[in-house]
This record gives sequence, structure tokens and C-alpha cells, in this order.
Amino acid sequence: MPVRTPCPIAPSAAERVRLKKMAYGHKTEHRLRVRAQVVLHAARGRSHACIARETGLPWDTVRRWRGRLLRPGRG
Repeated sequence: MPVRTPCPIAPSAAERVRLKKMAYGHKTEHRLRVRAQVVLHAARGRSHACIARETGLPWDTVRRWRGRLLRPGRG
């Protein structure tokens, strides 16, 4: 079975600034901080496995969150 490559995520410059503030802000909730880190790693083109290793999340959670970002409305 062939391995599917995840679709790239390309946040705008303004979104990237907001994500960086969320990912590294000391007052950001933990769950939002981790999600912002997942998005930033995905925008750099990293694989699900690499993101999971670096964030300490299960691979399936990274895959699910990344999939939600690609849906209309960015859930």
C-alpha cells in the first residue's frame, strides 16, 4: 500500500506571527500552545511522525489535527 504524503499547510504571514505568539507565549493555554506548534511544524513540511516525536503527541492526534486544518472553515 502506498504511503500518502500529507497536504502542505501554508499560513499567511499574519497567521504565522499569531501562531508563533501562541506556540511560545507563557500565558497561552497548554492545548492551544501544542496545537499552534503542530501547525507551525506542519507548515515547515514535517511529517506526522516527526511532529509527534517533537511535541510528544500520538501520531494519530497529529494526523487528525492536521486534517482539520485542511477542511473549509479550519476547524
